[in-house]
Order: sequence, then structure tokens, then C-alpha cells
Amino acid sequence: MDSEFLQKYSIMQWDEYMMLNRERSSINKKISDKVITKRELLLHFKIELSLLKLCKRKIKGLGNTNEVVANQALVFLCDNIIIIFHNIHFYFNIGQDLLTTFINVCEDNVSCLNAKQLNILMEVVMKHTPSNQNIWIRLIKLYLNLKSLEPDALLCAFDQGVRALDDALPLWKTLIRHVQYKLPEIVSKLYEQATKGTKDFYNERLSLEIRPKYLEWCIGCKDINAARHLFNELKELKPACRKLYLVMIAIERDEPNYELDTVRKLYQEVTKLCGHDNIGVWIDYMRFEQEYGNKRLINGICCTAICKLQKDLFSTLMEEKRGLDSELWSALSKEVIVIDE
Repeated sequence: MDSEFLQKYSIMQWDEYMMLNRERSSINKKISDKVITKRELLLHFKIELSLLKLCKRKIKGLGNTNEVVANQALVFLCDNIIIIFHNIHFYFNIGQDLLTTFINVCEDNVSCLNAKQLNILMEVVMKHTPSNQNIWIRLIKLYLNLKSLEPDALLCAFDQGVRALDDALPLWKTLIRHVQYKLPEIVSKLYEQATKGTKDFYNERLSLEIRPKYLEWCIGCKDINAARHLFNELKELKPACRKLYLVMIAIERDEPNYELDTVRKLYQEVTKLCGHDNIGVWIDYMRFEQEYGNKRLINGICCTAICKLQKDLFSTLMEEKRGLDSELWSALSKEVIVIDE
């Protein structure tokens, strides 16, 4: 860091700067000689961190600073802090408090960091808290917020997180939500991996959760033909996904002059595959026929539901059916019939 910058903005006097440099040289020599203690590194970590915070306060308070020089100073200080953190990791153990502090520092100064520096943090996370879901999410967000986004480093960290976590679903959601704007070219690949798995990875819960989101993304970014093609692929995955069908039904019904038989076929498929323990799909199917299709089919749908549903759901089904009938009669009673004399 340029000493002129420190003195010009009254951040540090010359003698203080020289003392700091001597301290840095001493620390570096002890590290080289492998006689450094954890206490010394932690103390120096705090000194560098305090200086970083002081510099940021001064820069914020002085609106006429040279932004390039100021940013170089902050980058230099951040680099010093990361080097110390790496040495603590290399020679000693990283405690939870220090890890939390370091992540906070990275988040507060992400514009001064690069992917190589974040890789050090990833190594620490892998060693000390590999199953901490929250930390992995924060780490992935750091990669995403870098000034110079590096897709390879991001995906490498993401892959490590997915392998380390028992429940990686929030990590997938975080990455997909962000990359669809920043890295749209890899969104489809991520959706494919999440829904269909890879040679080394497959998670059924993740696949079920992501399938409808993949279809929603497809219709939003492409067209109805692409959505239909993707749906036909995704519906072959086991187990069947009820939400996938509901999304496709909504997509088809949004089409101008949609085909009733197309929607009806989707309802028939989803009730057959997912209707044994779900009353909602049957009621939705009956309501669709009541409002848009063929009312004469409703009783047949109800009979099929009784054959398919678990016995403990019969009473609830009939209660819902009576409610549907009431809606129909209420609608009919509001119609006004005019007879010409």
C-alpha cells in the first residue's frame, strides 16, 4: 500500500507506517522460519483488519479522494488480511469465530477480492465446516458478487458444496436464481443436472423440487414448443412430479384458443400418477370440466377418484365435491333467463 496515501488522508503517520512495515517483515520472517505462533498471527490479523476499517471510514468521509488510488489501498489491505488468514489455516486450526469474522470481511469488501482469494476460504470451509449450509450459501454469493465473475471457479465451489452437504437444495436455488441473470448460458446446464442428475450425483428431492422451476424457466425464455418438448422429457423421470403437471397445465391454458383435450389429457395423467394421496388434483380436474369443459364428465371423474384414492380420504373428497356442486348451483341460480313474448 502506498505510504503517500496513508499520510495524505491522515490515516497513519510516517513513524506509524514504518512500525507497521517492521511488524509485517517480522511476521513474514517468522512464517518463513516456521516459528510463528497462532497468537501472533491473530494479533496481526486484528491490526490489519482495524487498518482496513479505518481506511474505509476515511475514504467514505472524504468525497474528493482519488478512487483508483483508494481502491488500490483497500485491495492491498484485503490481500494482507487474506494472506494472514491463509497462514493461520495452513499452520493452525481456524476457529468458528475467526471464520465468521473473515466471511464478514469478505462480504463487506467483495469488490476488492478475486476468485483465487475466495478459493482459500473454500478450502477452510471444506476442512472445518463442510456441512454448514449457511456458510456454503454465503460463499457462493461471494463468488457471484465478484467484480470479475469467474464461472469456472464459481462452479467448482458449487460442486464442492453440493458434494459436502446432505441437503444442497438451498444451494441449488441460490445459484440458479442468480445465474439466470448473470450467466444465462449455463442455466440450462444447471437445471439439467439438478433434475436428471449426473454420473456422480442425483438427489430425488432436489429433482422433484427443480423440475417445475425448469419448466417455468423454459417457457419464460423460449417458447411453447420448447416447453412441451421439455415437459415430455421431465415427465418420464421417476417418481412423477405433481407440480410439473400443474405448471404444464397452466402453460397450456395460457395459450390463446387452447385445446380442451390437451389440458384434459394432462389432468388424466396427473390424477393417475399422483392422485392416490392427493385430493387437490381431482378437485382441480373436476372444476376445470365444470367451468370450461364438459360437466357430464364430473361424476365419472369423481367415481375414478374414489377407486384411486386412499380410503381415509373418501370423506374429504365427498365434502369437496359437495362444495363444488354448491358452486355450480350458485352460478346457475344467478343466470337470468329472458323469455320473449
